[in-house]
Amino acid sequence: MEAQEQTNTEGSPDDKPTEVPLLDAPAEAARRTARRSVREAKPKQSREPAAELPYAEVVLSLELSHLDRVFDYLVPADMDAEAQPGVRIRVRFAGQLVDGFVIGRKAASDFAGRFEYLQKIVSPLPVLTPEILDLARTVADRYAGTLADVLRLAVPPRHAAAEKTPAKASDANPEKPVDGAPWGAYGGGREFIKALQRKTATRLPRAVWTCLPATDWATAVATAMHAVATDAVVFPEPEAVSEPAIAADSADSADSDDPEAPLEADDPAVPDLGPDPTDPALPDPDLPTDYDIDTENLRDLDADRYDEGLAGTAPRADESVAAAPSPEEASPLQVPARGALAIVPDHRDLARLDAALTEVAGPGHHVVLSEELGPAKRYQNWLAVLRGDVRMVIGTRSAMFAPVADLGFVAIWDDGDDLHAEPRAPYPHVREVLLLRAHATGAAALIGGYTCTAEGAQLVESRWAYPLTAFRSTVRAKSPLIRTSGEEIEKERDPAAAAARLPNLAWRTARAALNDGPVLVQVPRGGYAPSLACVRCRKHARCGHCHGPLELSSGHAMASCLWCGRPAGGWRCDGLLNDRPCGGDRFRMLAVGVQRTAEELGRAFTNVKVVSSAGETVLDRVPDRPALVVATPGAEPVADGGYAAALLLDGWSLLARRDLRAGEEALRRWLNAAALVRSGGDGGKVVVMAEPGLAPVQALVRWDPVWHARRELTDRGELHYPPLARVAELTGTPSAVAEELRLLRLPEAAEVLGPVAVEVPRSDDRAAHRAAAKRPDRLGRGDRPEKPKEPVEVPSHLQLHRALVRVPRRLGGDLAAAVREAQGVRSANKAEDWVRVRIDPVRIG
Repeated sequence: MEAQEQTNTEGSPDDKPTEVPLLDAPAEAARRTARRSVREAKPKQSREPAAELPYAEVVLSLELSHLDRVFDYLVPADMDAEAQPGVRIRVRFAGQLVDGFVIGRKAASDFAGRFEYLQKIVSPLPVLTPEILDLARTVADRYAGTLADVLRLAVPPRHAAAEKTPAKASDANPEKPVDGAPWGAYGGGREFIKALQRKTATRLPRAVWTCLPATDWATAVATAMHAVATDAVVFPEPEAVSEPAIAADSADSADSDDPEAPLEADDPAVPDLGPDPTDPALPDPDLPTDYDIDTENLRDLDADRYDEGLAGTAPRADESVAAAPSPEEASPLQVPARGALAIVPDHRDLARLDAALTEVAGPGHHVVLSEELGPAKRYQNWLAVLRGDVRMVIGTRSAMFAPVADLGFVAIWDDGDDLHAEPRAPYPHVREVLLLRAHATGAAALIGGYTCTAEGAQLVESRWAYPLTAFRSTVRAKSPLIRTSGEEIEKERDPAAAAARLPNLAWRTARAALNDGPVLVQVPRGGYAPSLACVRCRKHARCGHCHGPLELSSGHAMASCLWCGRPAGGWRCDGLLNDRPCGGDRFRMLAVGVQRTAEELGRAFTNVKVVSSAGETVLDRVPDRPALVVATPGAEPVADGGYAAALLLDGWSLLARRDLRAGEEALRRWLNAAALVRSGGDGGKVVVMAEPGLAPVQALVRWDPVWHARRELTDRGELHYPPLARVAELTGTPSAVAEELRLLRLPEAAEVLGPVAVEVPRSDDRAAHRAAAKRPDRLGRGDRPEKPKEPVEVPSHLQLHRALVRVPRRLGGDLAAAVREAQGVRSANKAEDWVRVRIDPVRIG
């Protein structure tokens, strides 16, 4: 047959010759026969199983759902000593070598078929601890994933050179005394740190912490970690409130012009008033019981967890608090130290916490786990944690599974940041993983941030955690003066203020603040002009090839597609104008990015330095000199001495997002930016361009994120959405999603929403098109726009549909089990199309 094909390729003279010569069939067959004869002639090495516990329970790195189980393999006698639980191994499965872990040894197996032997011990070092294995199983069950997917996230890839590096001797128990002043400003803060020192207690404290603005959150987290890792923490007395101040605050409250202004029950200024309905410590009687917390997954608060005064009530004016001992007089508690783990969103927060922990506990007492360290350094630090060389571990999302020995404290900073959501299957969230670890090990937990999420409010409502908030008088003293562009007085002065992107109030505030220091300008969108529309009919400008949105990368660039990267040369609008084809060929900007904003501010504020922090150029710090710092959310640099003012632009862009968490996310971004501004007493001001009557704006003006979180929690409970419900998001082709829904055996209380079509840009097409756009012009004709192409209709098998399945929170385990079962059936049937499953996705919209 091969000879015939070779003859046919000669064909007519016009046919193209074969580029790759064909192999000689008889010679190749002879070589294959010789290799097979050598293998058959080679005597097979006889292998004997281990004398004791000859069977090994193995978890394999297999992505198929129906193979998510434990397999039994025989342990050869020569591997008996090294094949211990937790080591990496390699076995033969379905004719291929597959990696895995040994999770146990046993004397007998229930399997009646033929057994395979372990092929290789990749490393004799046990890297999978029992605690991480149990946690991985719990996370897989919680998120309807496979154990192999979770272990891929929990155990980093092996680096042989790092394993050969000898461990460095270090003092795992730092004895440096610490001043716990950062927690003195919070109600119950001293008691929280004191409870952390009871490391051997059965149940340690768990708290949801709302951090004060213009304070060093990293030092506070470092102090809490040090309190667990050592016993040399001093508890200072919180700043006392003087009697004149109490009287003045009481008079201000009594003379308030707003009769409906809420009263803060936790404020020492109003000790005799009744409880405030916005107090996060009070239960909400309107919460639906059907979507309440699952008591089986939580622990009730024990009566002796906190000392007197830890219930969150502020000291009365007529009560005196005993003075705390000085650092010289304090005697540390003689209790064993325990491990501490803290997770932050990004590398900039990690650098701040690293510096603070070094200052608090001294160098050499903690390690950093982050992808930016590189595989060798990260694996070396991970091994130090595994061996117990250090007790304090900090890192980004990938460190949530760090094998900290005797874990006694877990903390997460800014849990509302979407960087805490793992983008790989089974898509766990750092907050949920850390809470599962705290529940399983009895460790203390701290969920902190400048804002409070609905999940944090739900933990407080269920009494699983305690609220750590400052007194309202302290909040008012620390927060900057916050104003909105839609105030009535500004509308009377400038009728166009509500519609202007930079109203008169913002200009006046920025000009006055530039005399005292830098001014922060937060822009929600990156780039230059990320959204375009036809200048005639106002229809969104779309790509003629893939129907993706068009954008401008600079003021002199041609519009291009945001999905496929193709230039939009010769673009014509296909919309209708007065029942006639529009045909417009010019654009208008629907959204202005950070680059365009920097250009406009540079022309408006002459002789003022404009600094941009966004995209690939993110600054860490800026000096205390007059400058306009234009940044996107999350990229705001820290100013030495704090910003003199901040302008929060395009509030409508954040609030109008199609997302269930749009209001919560907008408030989080605003508070994170406003927290970098000086306090109101030091002249700090913030102007937000948004409608003042909206709930997120009101929470920002009053600096009351807890009130907004409790309101958000109540609204989501009425609508049956997380965190008071469990939601499974199924995304895939229409036929795959329909098949998945048919296979699901859901409880009676389940609700199915959809499926509906969703727009998801395909990264492979986008990369290919951008690579094609960068090809050099071999004819030397320069850059020439491509001819417009007719819109391409996407085939039905490439379209994506999404369905939401929601159940009450108490049935979350049943929902995850049903989804896993359906995924296993489709995997066993070798379904061609995939279905992506996300449990409680961060974005629902």
